[in-house]
Amino acid sequence: MPAKNTTRVFFVFEDLSRLLMDIDDRQLVGEVKEKVRQTLQLGVDETLAGSECHERKMLSLSYAGAILEDSWRFADLGIPYKAQVN
Repeated sequence: MPAKNTTRVFFVFEDLSRLLMDIDDRQLVGEVKEKVRQTLQLGVDETLAGSECHERKMLSLSYAGAILEDSWRFADLGIPYKAQVN
């Protein structure tokens, strides 16, 4: 069971990979996205080998059909324990 002010959430991605994380309810969606990005190493991708051009992969989170905005707090979203976020 996670700590009192946390929610355990399953993140499911396009390739059907899954990630289970305990999210502090006070965290912003944008902070959680950065945690997910770091965990899955979705940082900067080189667009061309040896090129100085870099592209940051786009990451958006959705729940119940709605895209979660970076400025929203997880506590305000009412996402239940062990819910699936895409």
